Amino acid sequence: MPTALKATLLLCALAAAAAAQGDAAPGLAVSGFEWRYEGYAPFEVVRSEKTAESVRTARGTDYVFKYASRLTVKNSGPKAFKSIEWAHVFSDPETGKELKRYRLQAKGRVAAGEAMTVSKAVFVKPGESTSHLRAGRQRVEVTRVEYEDGTAWRAAGPEGRKP
Repeated sequence: MPTALKATLLLCALAAAAAAQGDAAPGLAVSGFEWRYEGYAPFEVVRSEKTAESVRTARGTDYVFKYASRLTVKNSGPKAFKSIEWAHVFSDPETGKELKRYRLQAKGRVAAGEAMTVSKAVFVKPGESTSHLRAGRQRVEVTRVEYEDGTAWRAAGPEGRKP
């Protein structure tokens, strides 16, 4: 692999990691993130039909698109995490306008000095627009971290207010 290509790939990886960190919680470092298509998933639906004489309901199964948002974090602080909340954000690459934001939470213990990849499934209905998945630039924002001792950190939202 040519040296210029290796350098470009390294710069892209570093830029993605830097974009992922943003205003991170103390002791939390985001080393990577990923959005991946994982096929279809069934879900149960209840359909009802009301007429003048009766109400009829029927259970059925529909299918949705299944994606996974993965976030790799390292705890460099003194306290263990028990829950991490993040937003997987898709933005227009030209204007920077936000196209879609998915708010996610994963529970799992991340002890001091440890790294962990957390994942959350995201389901999208077939009729929903997915153009942001193809055209959007991705980033993640850690919005809340809950520590094992019961304390929590929350990111400041727009205009300095809490989200």
